[in-house]
Amino acid sequence: MELRHLKYFLTVAEDLHFGKAAARLNMAQPPLSLQIRQLEEEIGVPLFHRTKRKVELTKEGQLFLEKVNQIFKDLEEAVESVKRVNRGEVGEIAIGFISSSAYDILPTIIEHYRKAYPNIHIDLQQLTTREQLKALHEGAIDIGILCQPANIKNDGIHFEVIRQERMMIALPEDHRLASGTSPIHLEELAGDSFILTGRKANQSHYDTVINSRYQAGFHPKVVQETQELPTVLSLVSSGMGVAIVPSSIQHVLKNKVVYRDIYNNPITTSTAFAWKSGNLSPTVHAFLNLMRKSVIPFFHQV
Repeated sequence: MELRHLKYFLTVAEDLHFGKAAARLNMAQPPLSLQIRQLEEEIGVPLFHRTKRKVELTKEGQLFLEKVNQIFKDLEEAVESVKRVNRGEVGEIAIGFISSSAYDILPTIIEHYRKAYPNIHIDLQQLTTREQLKALHEGAIDIGILCQPANIKNDGIHFEVIRQERMMIALPEDHRLASGTSPIHLEELAGDSFILTGRKANQSHYDTVINSRYQAGFHPKVVQETQELPTVLSLVSSGMGVAIVPSSIQHVLKNKVVYRDIYNNPITTSTAFAWKSGNLSPTVHAFLNLMRKSVIPFFHQV
């Protein structure tokens, strides 16, 4: 028994007329009648009552029709399920993200992605940039949302910038420079204590910030390094020191912290998507296509 035999049976059962069924199947009536007889012989029961005037389903034929309809329904669903997997519409995606993206970039990404692909399970993992690069290489995550590294080799990892932004000075609200309005010269902070996200968490960002202060003519006094940006700002708010942070953070974390522009600002940071070059899964492909259409243009305009 082949699938075509079931198709022949289903067509005859719907029309209850061999001639009409043969026309629909684009075949002659005698071969169709032969195929149905062979099907009945293989099953061992008659499926149709045939007279010169009409064709009717037997009781067995009626039961068989129900089962055949279910077979074709299941087949259609199986085909559609495979197509949905191929389009990246079902399954799971593991996304790593840095803490600074959790305030605006990550919520925007999740909102767009869940609307477009409600049947994809999202596994979110908060990781530093360094941890994400390792996880991408090991296949522990599919997509990274991280600070784009500069001047370091990450063989097999692709990056696509979501947003490039300037850096600002974060000051305790009672700092001597907190009440001003004009941009701050970095050399004005030569005597201040600095709080940084550690080099292990984000080597590129750490080196850029340190080098900017050397270029401003002073050796930075680093009193604390931490893994996460919210912790940096918490320490700034406590009066422990000052920090250089992404400008976007000023809109979400303001408690006892004042943000000031840097004069002749040479310091920028880029948040980017990252993925392993060998990861060609439909889910990752669909995710990146959606982000290029909806999320990246939005943050490029901000």
